[in-house]
Amino acid sequence: MKTSITVAMLMALAVGGTIATAAPKIDATSMGASALTAASVRDDNMTPYRNLAADTLKAFKANDLPAARKHAKALESAWDKNEKALQKKSPDIWGQIDKAMDDFIKPLDGKSPDAGKVQAAYDAFIAKLQLAVNG
Repeated sequence: MKTSITVAMLMALAVGGTIATAAPKIDATSMGASALTAASVRDDNMTPYRNLAADTLKAFKANDLPAARKHAKALESAWDKNEKALQKKSPDIWGQIDKAMDDFIKPLDGKSPDAGKVQAAYDAFIAKLQLAVNG
């Protein structure tokens, strides 16, 4: 009995090791920041805001400023409408996230927002969202 369990464990390790070495490596430099963030963060209570922010950034990077503004407005509306409980429970966290969101979406109102600043503000907003993750 012990022998068959040992053999089964060794086979599992051998197969697992083969699969792991054959799997493609994920290189952070080959993925966009939003794709890397989406891949590394599980679905949680902040996912809708992450998704709206990613849609905003995607439209901005595609040079579709009207669509980026539309997504940004949807992001802000959803946040203001749905996070009243967080605002009461943790006003400091809510405020940090709200400010980071404003810093991300305000430049989109300009004629030609700086891509580097928009990306940095997006990254900061996504990081701040983690402060409110349940679980």
